[in-house]
Amino acid sequence: MSNEAAAKREQTRSENQRIQDEILATLARLGGLAVQDDALIFQGDKIILPEAMHGRVQEAIDFLEDWQEGQEETYAFGRSFLYRPWDGAAAFDRAMKKVFGTTGIGQKTMSFFGSHPPQLHTIDVGVGETMQVPWGVVKFSPLKAEFDLASYMDNEHGIVFYLRVEAPKKFRAHITAFFQVVEDELRTGSIYRGKAITAAETPVFLDTSKVDRARVVYSDEAMRQLDANVWSAIRHADTLRKVGLPIKRQVLLYGPYGTGKTLAGMLTAQEAEAAGFTYIQVRPEDDLFSALKTARLYAPAVVMFEDIDVIKTTKSDGVAHLLDLLDGITNKGTEVMALFTTNHPENLHKGLMRPGRLDAIVELSGLDANGVRRLVEVTIPENLRDGDIDWTAVGAAFDGLLPAFAKEAIDRAQRYGIARSGGIPQVITTDDLVGAAEGIRVQVRMMEGAPIATNADTLAGALAATVGETLQAYKLDHRGDMSFVPIKATVNGSKHS
Repeated sequence: MSNEAAAKREQTRSENQRIQDEILATLARLGGLAVQDDALIFQGDKIILPEAMHGRVQEAIDFLEDWQEGQEETYAFGRSFLYRPWDGAAAFDRAMKKVFGTTGIGQKTMSFFGSHPPQLHTIDVGVGETMQVPWGVVKFSPLKAEFDLASYMDNEHGIVFYLRVEAPKKFRAHITAFFQVVEDELRTGSIYRGKAITAAETPVFLDTSKVDRARVVYSDEAMRQLDANVWSAIRHADTLRKVGLPIKRQVLLYGPYGTGKTLAGMLTAQEAEAAGFTYIQVRPEDDLFSALKTARLYAPAVVMFEDIDVIKTTKSDGVAHLLDLLDGITNKGTEVMALFTTNHPENLHKGLMRPGRLDAIVELSGLDANGVRRLVEVTIPENLRDGDIDWTAVGAAFDGLLPAFAKEAIDRAQRYGIARSGGIPQVITTDDLVGAAEGIRVQVRMMEGAPIATNADTLAGALAATVGETLQAYKLDHRGDMSFVPIKATVNGSKHS
């Protein structure tokens, strides 16, 4: 290597060291605002000793030597963050890169089963977006520190991110400041807050862009009710706060199969994302308590509970218990709205129907004449619609059809035209639409006459199947004894405390 290249390399090394020293000094200064050591204060440009040490300088020297030795002792620092574990890991990764320009070096860990290599996990951070984050032990030499990324079970909030650091005591201020950087990253760049996600233990992001709002049609009355009771409260949340009205709303959407209840949820998810609310979709099989805890962590939030008439909790009336839990959350000032759907409102206790329990009840049913016309117009291109369609006749033919059947009838009218022309799209007429509506009523009558599978039937069938499979898999001894071992929930493949 030439002298010039060596000099340039040394200059680069010196510049990097200067930058790192400045970063560490900044961390120490910021951390020092929160961390005070009463035994020794660095201030001014003079060495000042306590008056009691007058004439006893050696004692001061001994004290400083002990203090210096203590600063080199390794201490454990820890902090829990009220965010889900992968959110915390992503924030840690960003904080390390922002402050130090590196993510540190992953370290292998030891357990009863031997050593484990450093961990990098690929996690979802959006729809179709992933990133790799560290987990476990990460070593960072400038602070002589080992960071341990883990999870922690918080009784009130569920599983949250926990960051433990082992480092010399002299870096306490630096660690305190770094904790704050991680907190700031979570507050401003959470991967879950303001997004539409599922209530799974590891949330999955919902792609709300798949729903074209312009092509979703309800009756005029249903649209008015949805807008007034759900969407406007999200859009104008700041106004509600200013006038002292609660963000909390508990709205029931009910109607037969095919009326667009789930679709209304996706439209609500779009509104939530646009307004910075977190949207959480909860299915009957999801953990209700975990979903509510996630909503509390990532509020303001909207939680969508589908098919609440089949909700089962430890209480006899699952819906009432769920509403009690929601009240408990919102009474603490947390801004959580709840949407519920059901196909069978008659199964709900009448005491739930009053404002304060369910604030609004929105019926989603068949389309009115205006809804039918809008659905035809958003489904069939203008150049393929007869300009003289008799909308009164079409409205009468579609009267009472649920949206799912109305959409199928409109699609079927187009298929009729393509079929009769040998594959060429045809202009759709009044007769085409009326004929398609009349043709689909056979399917409507079949649905209306079909038996309804109750939740009890479903559970009984599943239980019977499970027991049958179990008996096949295990041979019982002459006493017929069988032991079932409960499986505890784990996070990231292992249990953490």
